[in-house]
Amino acid sequence: MRALWSGEISFGLVTIPVKLYTATKDLTPSFTQLHKECGSKISMVRRCPKCSRDVAWDEIGKGYEVSKGQYALFTKEELTELEGEDAAGGVDIVEFVSPTEIDAAYFEKSYWVGPSGRSSRGFELLRQTLLDTKKAALARVKIRTRTRLGLLRPRGRLFALDMMRFGDELVPDAEIDKPDAGKQPSPREMQLALSLVEQLTGPFDPSKHPDQYRAAVSAAVDEKVEAQLVTTDQATEEQRAATAAGGGQLIDLAEMLAKSLRAVPPAAERPGPRKAEPEKVEAEAAEEPKKRRKRTG
Repeated sequence: MRALWSGEISFGLVTIPVKLYTATKDLTPSFTQLHKECGSKISMVRRCPKCSRDVAWDEIGKGYEVSKGQYALFTKEELTELEGEDAAGGVDIVEFVSPTEIDAAYFEKSYWVGPSGRSSRGFELLRQTLLDTKKAALARVKIRTRTRLGLLRPRGRLFALDMMRFGDELVPDAEIDKPDAGKQPSPREMQLALSLVEQLTGPFDPSKHPDQYRAAVSAAVDEKVEAQLVTTDQATEEQRAATAAGGGQLIDLAEMLAKSLRAVPPAAERPGPRKAEPEKVEAEAAEEPKKRRKRTG
């Protein structure tokens, strides 16, 4: 698998060269927006409503809304400067924690971390240390984007790096209505609930819980293909045809051969051996028997 990023883990004064790989993939069925009338794909444009025209990327800046309709405008250079000294990227371990202390709500996206370079001694040292202490490394992670929190933990022969939300990005539970503490379940209700949990308890196996929505979409797509209920992007097809007709990248071989034939001059105008005149042909034919008699006599 191709690495997404190459960098280092800073572990005190030790730097460990590593490579980052994606650990998840989104298999949710995606749909394309089409014009129902002709089946063409809808184009998303960057359009300025005031200037009534499409805007190129080099004309676009970024603004932070300070009040309704009021923005503080930033250039690309200013945003890069705000990223700070760690803009180059890296995984900087700041402390070690127990993984059981971290609420799963903090986790966003997971990556695999593997060794890089000729030696993996430092990589193996950190992995074995975390295994022996049953700890995980809390790190400040900078990978292409702004610095975020990450939890680095051993998983098999590799590390798993779980990107995390900051503390103030979680909605406090104090803002949510809670159940009435006075309404407690009866002993019989508790016993039945515990029995049900025991019956349904088993080892975690994600393969037992497939994505039923994705399977349903796949089956529905197959049915539509079988019934030939498929539309064609007319705009794209017309563009391809126009490109071929205009001599673009799409080459019509038959048309090229036809043009080549049209460029060939008529036979009478082509250079080559001249045709013999009829009178000369007849005279040569009459002389041929005399030549043969001389050769045999």
